[in-house]
Amino acid sequence: MKKVFSILMVIALAIGLLPASTDAASKELKVHFIDVGQGDAIFIQSPNGKNMLVDGGPKSAGKHVVDFLKAKGVKKLDYVVATHPDADHIGGLIEVLNTFNVINFVDSGYVHTSQTYYELLSLIDKKEIKFNVAQVLDKIALDPHMIIRVLYADENAKDSNDASIVLKVTYNKVSFLLMGDADTAIEDYIRGKYDVTATVLKNGHHGSNTSSSAAFISNVSPKVGVLSYGKNNSYGHPNSAVEGRLNKIGAKIYKTAVHCDITVTTDGIKHSVANSCGKTAPKPAAASKPAPKPTDKPKSSSDLSSGTYVIPGAPTVYKNCTELRKYYPYGVKSTHPAYASKHDRDKDGWGCER
Repeated sequence: MKKVFSILMVIALAIGLLPASTDAASKELKVHFIDVGQGDAIFIQSPNGKNMLVDGGPKSAGKHVVDFLKAKGVKKLDYVVATHPDADHIGGLIEVLNTFNVINFVDSGYVHTSQTYYELLSLIDKKEIKFNVAQVLDKIALDPHMIIRVLYADENAKDSNDASIVLKVTYNKVSFLLMGDADTAIEDYIRGKYDVTATVLKNGHHGSNTSSSAAFISNVSPKVGVLSYGKNNSYGHPNSAVEGRLNKIGAKIYKTAVHCDITVTTDGIKHSVANSCGKTAPKPAAASKPAPKPTDKPKSSSDLSSGTYVIPGAPTVYKNCTELRKYYPYGVKSTHPAYASKHDRDKDGWGCER
């Protein structure tokens, strides 16, 4: 009779008379943003129990990353991803690879001549770890209940930051956007091609103003913003403007230099955030007042589209095209006082044109 009952159960499941098990769907995903000082290290524990590490911080953080993984019961890493070969992202991976069995290694493919990168590649070769160079729209098969997709990768980039692998990790209705050190140009590219909305945003380049544009943060619309950086770092990370943009959309901000190791736990529907310093993220501050606007605006959009119109009182020096377009949405010609060669990548005499 037991055998007959078992067969009936199998048939009932096959034809849909009984619901399939939801155990896997009800399990939790944990994403840990490890405090590695000035650097990045993100550890992902999937609902099915597999492990993935994205970056490992600088060499000085290697022991902390290893200890953190051991404390979480890690015996092996199914995937390790190096978003790009800068030392503050890959240095700690050397101790990780020397400690744990790593099955797959995903690399940006950007050739960097540093001793740290050479040492890491030598270790991958010695241990015969499966090595892959990320391609746009690759999927990382960590867990069938998750989607981990590469939104950006460029092994032929002009510099290492521009080679950053950008990952979107989705578990049911909760998602994470991991930006590496990608800058605003990459942000503009991916938000123009893909759905970048995410519950949690790991801001690019440690909160530098070269990343996390207002337009991008608005598109992502995160509930949580994570800034990974070292206390009192010499770069001035994070930039106050980036925090202001996150505050403006109502995101809760967590910082490794303040909150230490940060963990986001989700069942795919709801999420919660905890940190090893036991501190609560402050409520979003009131948005800072915008910079005074020029008193004399152009009479029509055609004035601005000329590329030569000068708005009285407007700045003449801009850090990047995002800032310049706030005043001159169509860009400026070479005869304009705000024109700069760095804004004219195609060298056609018109900077920041769309």
